[in-house]
Amino acid sequence: MRANKFIKKLRFFALVSFFIPLITINICVVLYDLIGSFEGFANLDWSNKKIELKPKDYEKDFLRNEYINSLSLTNCPIYVTKHYAVTDENQVMELQVVADDDKKFVTLLKKNKIKSVFLEQGNVKEESCVKNYKISYFLLKNIVGLEDIVIKAKKDNKSGFTKIKNPYFYGEVSISRTARYYPATYIFKPFIILSSILLFFYWKNNLNLFNSLESNNILANSSKTFFIFGSLSCLFLILHASFLGIDLESKLFLKIRRLIIILFIIFEICAQVFLIKNLYKLKAELKNYINFFILKVKICFVLIACISTFVIFLLLIFGNISGSMKHIVEWNYFSILLFYYLLSFFLWKNLKGNN
Repeated sequence: MRANKFIKKLRFFALVSFFIPLITINICVVLYDLIGSFEGFANLDWSNKKIELKPKDYEKDFLRNEYINSLSLTNCPIYVTKHYAVTDENQVMELQVVADDDKKFVTLLKKNKIKSVFLEQGNVKEESCVKNYKISYFLLKNIVGLEDIVIKAKKDNKSGFTKIKNPYFYGEVSISRTARYYPATYIFKPFIILSSILLFFYWKNNLNLFNSLESNNILANSSKTFFIFGSLSCLFLILHASFLGIDLESKLFLKIRRLIIILFIIFEICAQVFLIKNLYKLKAELKNYINFFILKVKICFVLIACISTFVIFLLLIFGNISGSMKHIVEWNYFSILLFYYLLSFFLWKNLKGNN
């Protein structure tokens, strides 16, 4: 196969290897945010600031939580809602949201001494109502089935989710935590495994290109070491994705998982180093194929990645880093590391003809 065909395939695999994992981890964090930040509400007409309910309906839906079967995220009160009842003696009694704790109300209800129950919105914004967040509201309203998925996730997972701002800056949560719950696990695992396969083809097409150039006497004695390390990095990334969400009460299993992600990082960095070393050594022979400015940028990028990786490992081993700081480093490190593949897309010239 001619070199230009390998270059086209190489540029394609470089581009998808950048976008797919980056989009995947950010979809997981968006889903985590939707599940953790917003509550489901009873499907009432919240456009009215004051809603009157029959006492029996209130008891059924709010005391026994039967409204949980018809939760809505997008139909919610914009303002904090106060619950109160009016007795047969026209006394106003404020109610607890968890009305099982409101024994007085239950007692009066059984004696048929409650005339009406009212839900009245005040002036303070309801932070758990998605209507107060334009982007999240837009996503839930316009992506078919997304609201049902989020509601199911909230019902199935009573804990594990928290309200977050931005893990890239605040480190409230790790990548693995956003990906280990439904529905993110059905996105993260297959797409990260797909990314691993695409990465393998990226490294394989680099190898094929060098072999093709050698067979045409354009290159001589190019190193193939990068392909070995690249293939190993793909293997350990697949293992990392496969083990995610498997919770075993075993210290050995946790150590193995930690070792797998460390080996993935080491092999990935080594593959990048040996490939860039190859390109730099053969830059004269490759002058018609690569963009020298991008090559210089890639060299700087790989050098910074190596130094950063070494420093991060030292800090993790010997430093006293908070959990949030570890998460900040994790999100930014893995996202920035993907830019290596975007640079690879721009590195190789889009050749025409039969080179």
